[in-house]
Amino acid sequence: MIKTAILAAGFLVAMAPLLSRAQVNGASFDVLASVMETHSKEINAHDVLDSNKKQAEQYREKVIAGWWEFMQASSKAGPGEYCAASFLRAKRLTEPGKADTMKEGIVVTLFGPGGNYRGALLAFSPLGEDSTATFPKVASGKPVRVTLKQGNIKPATLNAIYMETGPKSPPLLAFAVPSMDALLAGMEDKWNFDVSYEGKSIANIEWHDGLKARDELANCLAGKPIAGERHRKGEIGR
Repeated sequence: MIKTAILAAGFLVAMAPLLSRAQVNGASFDVLASVMETHSKEINAHDVLDSNKKQAEQYREKVIAGWWEFMQASSKAGPGEYCAASFLRAKRLTEPGKADTMKEGIVVTLFGPGGNYRGALLAFSPLGEDSTATFPKVASGKPVRVTLKQGNIKPATLNAIYMETGPKSPPLLAFAVPSMDALLAGMEDKWNFDVSYEGKSIANIEWHDGLKARDELANCLAGKPIAGERHRKGEIGR
């Protein structure tokens, strides 16, 4: 049993030996993939600008500021199942004569138990073509050796699972966490992650309002309605 104090200092790094051996049910990734695909469709400012400039601008500003979303990621989820909290963030891209867009966008998602998988997942996914281009290019479902750094904690090198979520949706790197309680216990109000692959940073993101997100996610896990600004139940059936 890992002490909460250690988890608070670096919850995933502390569990690196366990993560490298953790097994994940494939259906869990199918559901998580739907979350990433939904994010990609919703905040792609280039696509939305064609139909709704105001909506594109709203999405862009929320993501640049950093934005939490909460959901149950399966349409058939029962109370407390498939709960997910995603933090989306990107940098502003300004070009003369063009509407501002985003660059270096990343989503970090905390994903709770669902179906046959009773652990938790921590996943990173790119937002935008520039971020997608830096991710590994390996067979979907294969482990990838990456280095994870959190805050000022010593980096840890461990396995993540690389998943391709669809022909037009972004890939993701997911870490299996043995306990959802451990994942929640380690959340800080402000916390940053940096994932490196082959010596290069591929996902760098810092969240804010982590304690509020923890409480919202805990409420979902307890079977309570999600009350965040953004919430939904996923459209796919699992």
